[in-house]
Amino acid sequence: MNVLSPDHGAARLVVGIRHDPGDPLAVRLDFAPAEDPDEGGAATWVFARSLLEDGVVRAVGEGDGRIRPGDAGETHIELVSLYGSCVVRFRTDTLCSFLSLTQPRPPDVSPRIRTELDRMLNAILGRRG
Repeated sequence: MNVLSPDHGAARLVVGIRHDPGDPLAVRLDFAPAEDPDEGGAATWVFARSLLEDGVVRAVGEGDGRIRPGDAGETHIELVSLYGSCVVRFRTDTLCSFLSLTQPRPPDVSPRIRTELDRMLNAILGRRG
């Protein structure tokens, strides 16, 4: 990816997307210098996973991050700051696979606890069952 900045010209970066199961509602974009991506000089942008889910089907976001469907099966992630802007283009099918693989799972609950929770909710809501 190329990033353009009014003061610094162009820079080439490697971009990666990742998900941390310890923070299931967030997604991270890592930006590293193309010359040596393993050098440790990466910057990370963290944003809501729901923003990415919505952004593959319609334009969403405001402020410094926007996500929208692009042309030819792409999704565009646009980042804007005082120093410049960039658009990261991902294949939409790749992002959808990523979202599917990182879907947060509800916690495992024993059948006894589930039955008791259902009973309590029915009592609170005034339902019989």
